[in-house]
Amino acid sequence: MEKIRELSILLTTGINDYENQLKTLQEERLKFLRLSLTDNFGEEEGTSKESWLIHLKDIEDTLHIRLRAMRQAICDAAADIQANQPGARQNL
Repeated sequence: MEKIRELSILLTTGINDYENQLKTLQEERLKFLRLSLTDNFGEEEGTSKESWLIHLKDIEDTLHIRLRAMRQAICDAAADIQANQPGARQNL
């Protein structure tokens, strides 16, 4: 039961972080769209259209990494719980 509680806490934290990052991505996409509509990108690094695209891609990549990490945590916890069950087969 302790493993399930631990996983639950980790997933709750991970989901909250994921949702916050997703909200940030949505906000940044809106900023990008506004800049695109007004063609108001800068010419320096950090303000150019290319910089914005890289920034958005970085946020998207981070979201994918977080999602894969949560999925892997679930799989690892399930395997650990299964392996610790009385009479469990050792070759899973």
